[in-house]
Amino acid sequence: MVDITEYRLFAGQCQHCQQRVKATKPEGISQGIIGPNLLSYIAVLSGQYHLSVRKIRALLKEQLGTTFSIGTISEAQTKVASMLTPLHQAIKVALQKAPLLHVDETSHHRNDENGVRWCWLVSSSDLVYEHILFSRSTSSAKKVINKGYAGVVVSDQCPSYNWLSPERHQFCWAHVKRNLQQMADYSGGGHTAYVGKHLCLITDAIFRTRHRYEQNELGHTLYLRRMKRLQTAFDHWLNKGSNVMVQRYRGRCKLLIKHRESLWVFLKQTSTPLTNNEAERCIRGFVIQRKISYGTTSDAGDKFRSRIHSVIETCKKRGMSVLSVVAEIVTSVVKREPYPNVFSL
Repeated sequence: MVDITEYRLFAGQCQHCQQRVKATKPEGISQGIIGPNLLSYIAVLSGQYHLSVRKIRALLKEQLGTTFSIGTISEAQTKVASMLTPLHQAIKVALQKAPLLHVDETSHHRNDENGVRWCWLVSSSDLVYEHILFSRSTSSAKKVINKGYAGVVVSDQCPSYNWLSPERHQFCWAHVKRNLQQMADYSGGGHTAYVGKHLCLITDAIFRTRHRYEQNELGHTLYLRRMKRLQTAFDHWLNKGSNVMVQRYRGRCKLLIKHRESLWVFLKQTSTPLTNNEAERCIRGFVIQRKISYGTTSDAGDKFRSRIHSVIETCKKRGMSVLSVVAEIVTSVVKREPYPNVFSL
């Protein structure tokens, strides 16, 4: 059930001095028609459960018997986004201290624009930061990852990350395998497909060796010895691939040779994973909402999505209730209490 509290604010004019006086709401009361609990509920329905504004409106009418305009629900999301801004910035700052980051990006559409924007995601073991930017360029990458970051970054082969030092930039081997598989499946067959199949076999062996090491079936010394042999074989077939007749696949092999050091960072730092699956999982919620609720129509909508998804994915990593976290923040802001440190940052 929904609790409705009515405040009647009277106004009057003094008959002697003609001064007008208008009553104000009590301290700690939401200035809009929606209280902190319902504000939080609307935010979670949109961000975590991917409901559009119109679906939220219909659900509230059916569930609570209340009717709100589309604009009121959109305004509620805007208010929550502003309330989450301090936490959003704190997550970004805290991520720069993490020893390992996963980075990914996905397209984001504005319903009134022909161009495409991009949602950037940075993830550590217990924090997730998302931010919508205008491009997929190097300058955008530097906005989400500080230039002075000293840890290891795991990403795909997007050129936007080429400014990172090779010794701290690990390429995702899942993306490498996908590109090499296309080479192996080349419809023209011949030497191009032959080289691609050998590269794929070696890549599969790299994954198997890594998995056996992680399951303690291989000791560290034996693991490194086998990886070094696979590394030599992979380099050998990459060199062959750089001379195939098909320009597309020849270019891919040359690109991997150019960024060879970024393929093998995990050998120097065993805590570095082979893939960027962590970022792929974290950004999935944003992608689902984009497919179900489509794009946004304003900067306020972009702001809300980036902030609410940062909180949602961080809560998932920490096993926390999203609704409880958002409600604690919104309630504190409405009551003008100290901002809660919900993630102990």
